[in-house]
Amino acid sequence: MYRLVASDMDETFLNQEHKIPQANIDAIAEMRSKGVLFVPASGRAYHSVLQSCAAIPKELLEGSYVISYNGGCINKISDDTPITSHQLPFDLVKAIYDWAMQFDVGFHIYETTGKVWGSHLQQSEIDYLRGHMPYTDFTDDSLSFLKDVPLAKMLVVKPDGMPYLRHMCDIMPKDLKDQVTYTFSSNRYFEFNPLGVDKGTGLKQLLELLHIDPQDSIACGDAQNDMPMMEVAGVGVCVSNADDDVKADADYVAKASCDDGVLKEVVEQFIN
Repeated sequence: MYRLVASDMDETFLNQEHKIPQANIDAIAEMRSKGVLFVPASGRAYHSVLQSCAAIPKELLEGSYVISYNGGCINKISDDTPITSHQLPFDLVKAIYDWAMQFDVGFHIYETTGKVWGSHLQQSEIDYLRGHMPYTDFTDDSLSFLKDVPLAKMLVVKPDGMPYLRHMCDIMPKDLKDQVTYTFSSNRYFEFNPLGVDKGTGLKQLLELLHIDPQDSIACGDAQNDMPMMEVAGVGVCVSNADDDVKADADYVAKASCDDGVLKEVVEQFIN
């Protein structure tokens, strides 16, 4: 019997307009009635995830958790203090930033508090983030203002530029690459987390905390950063709009896209 369903947010749980399809809210209510916990899992910060979940009735999320920063933090919903937290050292952030400045990319840098800094962002990225994820623009490429700030993760941005970002990854200096866990998401992000941290380790930690066997969990996603979580879970589900490599790795490829509400199909196939 499945006891927990973890789902990526953007392009999986949320539609292309960054809204929750009603079918997903109805599915969470049905899961709740059967004692199945719904857990949002995102590369974004805890409060950003909660903001995206505002349309879900509070009672349906009571006692649940959020996996944020690609597994970098786990919070119990309504508790701002994370149960687990990992940091990316400033010197490493600065080294990656300095190296990536030679490329035509933008940047996000995330504090553990949830504050997001953005630099050199393309207009299409600014439009993508509008009303979806707040950030503060910065122009100080020395990053000196972040030297004593706990940092959770960083990423470089190239909208619709995945081949470009993968080329960056191919030629990234080994001494930098070996110090981080890196991944890709949303057809625009090359992400860097602390070494050994990903959505899979985040889900595994939460399952251990809740004394749930991984085989009794389901994980849903669309992008490479979701694959470790899908591999940990008993069933890895991807939406129909998922990347091809994610579809190849998934246990179940849904007919539903992120616009349809994939959790309805998950309930029909695995929980009812």
